[in-house]
Formats: sequence, C-alpha cells, structure tokens
Amino acid sequence: MNLEALTHLNPCLTRSVGEADAISEDAPVSEVGTPQELEFSDLFDVVHLDEKWFNADKDKRKTYVVPDPARRVCKSKHFVPKVMFLAGVARPRPEEGFDGMIGNMVTTLVNVDGATYRDFVLHQVVPEIKSRFPSKTKRVFLQHDNATPHATIDDGVLAEVTTDGWVFMVRRLPPNSPDLNVLDLGFFASIQAQQYKTFSRSVDDVISSTLCAFEALSVETLGNVFLTLQAVMRQVLEHNGNNDFKIPHMKKDTLRRCGSLIANFTCPVSLLLRANSVLQQSNP
Repeated sequence: MNLEALTHLNPCLTRSVGEADAISEDAPVSEVGTPQELEFSDLFDVVHLDEKWFNADKDKRKTYVVPDPARRVCKSKHFVPKVMFLAGVARPRPEEGFDGMIGNMVTTLVNVDGATYRDFVLHQVVPEIKSRFPSKTKRVFLQHDNATPHATIDDGVLAEVTTDGWVFMVRRLPPNSPDLNVLDLGFFASIQAQQYKTFSRSVDDVISSTLCAFEALSVETLGNVFLTLQAVMRQVLEHNGNNDFKIPHMKKDTLRRCGSLIANFTCPVSLLLRANSVLQQSNP
C-alpha cells in the first residue's frame, strides 16, 4: 500500500529563546528552596496586533447530501471581493468585565501601509486600552511582527500617548522567529470560520460579516488561544527555537466544562536553562 503525505516548506528560524521573558517569577518551590517549575506570565499587559485579508468566499467548499452542488462562478479568483482586517486583542478577564477585544479596523481593497497602521494604533487601539483596560494595568506592551508597516510604531511614537500614568512600549518579533501572535495562532482562523458561514457577494458584505464574526466570538475562544500561545512557547523552548512541532491541543473546552482548565502553563527550570545554554552557544 502506498502512503502519500503532503508536506509544507517551513522557514528556517533563528534560534531565539526570548520567550523566556514570559516566564513568571512565581513558581512552585521544592523542599530545599529551588524552584522546579516556573509558571508562564498571565500576559495581561500584552496587546497583540496583526492584519489579515478576508475574502468573500473560499476557492473550494465541501457539500454533503445534495444531488448537485450549487454552481459558483467568478471571473477570476483574483477578483474575489476581499478586505484587509486589522485587530488588536489582549487576554480577557471576564471577572473584571474585560473581554479582551481591543479594536478592529477594516480597509477595502488596499494594503495596510505605515500611515494606516500608525493611525489604527494611535487613534483606535490606544484609546480603547485607556478606556477599557482594568485600572490596575497601566503598563502595556504592544506586540506585533516584523512587517514593514509596523516599523512606524516605536517607543518614540508611543511617547505621545504615554500620559495619565499610562506607559506604552512596543515588542517587535524578530525576523525568522516562531509565530507567537495569538491572532495567527487561531483567533483569525476562528473569525474566518465564522465569517464563511455568511454568504458574501460584495465588499460591504465581507466587511459586515467579518465585523459580526469578530463580535460574535466568545471570551472563552480568545482565552483558549492565549493558553495555546503559552503551550507553543514551551514547545519552542523544547525544540531549541525551531518550529518543527505540532501546535498542542489540550481539549480546553472539555477541561473548562469539568472545571479543571489550568490558568497558565508551566515550564521546568531545567528546560529553561538548557534553552538558554543553546542560545548562548549559537550567539557566542
């Protein structure tokens, strides 16, 4: 029997264990006073920013129990209506009335340039943070990838909005690093799955269905992705900074229903020390 497998070419990643910054100092301690496990930070002070194209329809759809599937036509796949969707999310805190949805912006048929991204951050994301973040959190990290438009946001620009006791800093993931943005680790996929349930014929339909999908997603869905992020950070450490691993699945909804879902992942101290050693050897 012949077995076939589809493989994907993955980028060669730089060896980085910067994820260790997300390890909390509060950790279980052994009898002799040496911590054995370190708990990941709850990441309450981090806002993840990213953008994604959302199409009116996808190229292929599966249909079941129908004599003949409906005929779908388009002049070209290049002419499928689409919009660029920018979003900012933080880890939700339902007990404090905060759902984690910081802001969203839709641009029609244009790529997001530096000016658009800067306007989104300064005039939508930051005001939303100031009005909705729990009052005890006034130091906020804005985390995004190394895309060119994101270079317009730096600590100097954020100094303009660092007022009234608020402190804003930017974290830019280095090139060729593992994906550590919750929007790319499942939240955008959840939005798109919800959006595809609504048939869209025009750009306005795509905008409406995308915004509705963003608002319809539950707090639990966003919270799940933050746990996935912590699990991925641990996998990155275990694989010495590479991405040759599968995203862990821990049946979070089932555990939540049973009341046994953990708040944060932990990381063995031995793993952290080994990863740091690998980093030092690769960057003498």
